[in-house]
Amino acid sequence: MIELTGWTFDRTASFPKSQRFTFGQRLDNFMLDAIELVITARFAARPEKMQALRQLNLTLEKLRVLWSLSSTRGWITLRQLFYVHKVLDEIGQQAGAWCKSLEK
Repeated sequence: MIELTGWTFDRTASFPKSQRFTFGQRLDNFMLDAIELVITARFAARPEKMQALRQLNLTLEKLRVLWSLSSTRGWITLRQLFYVHKVLDEIGQQAGAWCKSLEK
């Protein structure tokens, strides 16, 4: 998660100036929100863990959509899009497994 956040900051810094402070900042903030949700889930009581993990899943989906739009606009390459989707999918799978373990 930390690696992906640094990677995100590097990519959004190279967005066109007209989009850097709107679209790029949104991506940066969603990544920071995702880190915050993981930390919350790690240290919260069980009901709050589930809520944080559900919110994390929603945030990951928002990131997937925004990264896809970034690729469509030509701000990242297709290879970069595949990379970020792969990492987001892995994080989502881990969060899903964590949720299932809490439901038992």
